[in-house]
Amino acid sequence: MPDLTVDAVVANARALTEVEDPDPSHFLDNLHAVVDSVNRDAALVPGAADHFVGMLAVAARNRMEVDRCVVDDPGIAASALIPPIFLTGLPRSGTTYFQYLFDQDPDLRMLRTWEGDRPAPPPAVDPESAHRRREASIEQARRNHEATGGKIDSFHLTDVDGPQECLAILDQTFVNPGLLWMMSVSGYLDHLLRTADLVEAYQHHATVLKMLQWGAPPRRWALKWPCHLLALDAIATVHPEARFVVTHRDPVQALASNCSLTQMLRAGTSPNADPEQIGRDMLELVRQHVDRLVAFDVAQSAAGDSRVVHVDYYRLVDAPEAVMPDVFAAIGLAWTPEVDERVRVWRAENPQGKRGTHEYHLEDYGLDRAAIADAFSAYTERFDVPSEDVRDR
Repeated sequence: MPDLTVDAVVANARALTEVEDPDPSHFLDNLHAVVDSVNRDAALVPGAADHFVGMLAVAARNRMEVDRCVVDDPGIAASALIPPIFLTGLPRSGTTYFQYLFDQDPDLRMLRTWEGDRPAPPPAVDPESAHRRREASIEQARRNHEATGGKIDSFHLTDVDGPQECLAILDQTFVNPGLLWMMSVSGYLDHLLRTADLVEAYQHHATVLKMLQWGAPPRRWALKWPCHLLALDAIATVHPEARFVVTHRDPVQALASNCSLTQMLRAGTSPNADPEQIGRDMLELVRQHVDRLVAFDVAQSAAGDSRVVHVDYYRLVDAPEAVMPDVFAAIGLAWTPEVDERVRVWRAENPQGKRGTHEYHLEDYGLDRAAIADAFSAYTERFDVPSEDVRDR
């Protein structure tokens, strides 16, 4: 397979937009890290490289268009954000479900799926462009559904007008640990954890939020992504008054679900869809999330900081109408009768398993359940997270 090249990604990105890139070097070091790791580690099958060039090109195009908007209208970067709320937790720990519950509060601002697909120009400033971009997202969602035979729906709740993860923004900076779900790129994960400037990435993330709200009354953003756990210190630097809401689930079960998702996403693209390789990759990815969350929480507790709210995944799924008022109170939001009713209606219309279910077993990926539980004991003991094996008996 011919190597991927940064030049090919950039050329494809430029072909996707009419705007002139005001800063061709912006996040280019991270793009080099992605490309180098793909070439060295991913072992893509013939044809898969073109897919990833296209995917990276879309991210680069979005960054170009955002940067162009900000250069053309300096008021965007100079505008303010209400201190945002970051919704996070281990990957596959109910964060998407949680996000849709928050979405029932009309006073909060969510990143919509179609906005993440192509953020610029600001929707309130150019509603005709916003309409075209939304229609393009609808078509892309249809193709994604067909490509996976509908399987993606059982893994990840998503709607074009529903809330989207922040990966759609962080993709622009090429700071996206989620690439590990699609291909085995351990070198890239190492770059993100030890070399990448996460503060710069989250400064750009904040700029995208300012651009999206430009021309409309500002509302408080509620922003969700499990991989925020890898950048908690950087987020706190960029947003000193931000609040974090973290869901907690048995990491053994979360790891098994990550392995199953990865196997689906890697199928047909790489020999590294081998189950035991997936097990090793996902163990390292989840371990990094756990370690950084525990370290951040220890530091926050020592400083007497109460910016983090912790949520039991199991209580949340069983009785969101009982859990959510406490969460809202903890972060200073009003739990109104309207929000209460909307949460109850949404839950009734979206019962567990509505979009399908999937089964997964840790042992299928060469991992021992008892050994993994022991490896994550510092996390489960600190946050009093039960084992799903014990809970389900």
